[in-house]
Amino acid sequence: MKYLIVPFLLAITGCEVLYDANRDKIGEYCDSLNNFDDRNACRKRNQTSYQEYVQQRDKLKKGVSEK
Repeated sequence: MKYLIVPFLLAITGCEVLYDANRDKIGEYCDSLNNFDDRNACRKRNQTSYQEYVQQRDKLKKGVSEK
């Protein structure tokens, strides 16, 4: 049983690490935008945390499966 838990935990945290790394790259892109309004809109779209993303994804999955 313990041999199944470690890969599972690594897979979960691996997704979060990749998500955060991608958010950092997008944040750098947002900071490079010259237009103030575009830069703020980009930052606003990029502020979703991994946990919020998972909750939104699960909510959408439930909505699709109920139909």
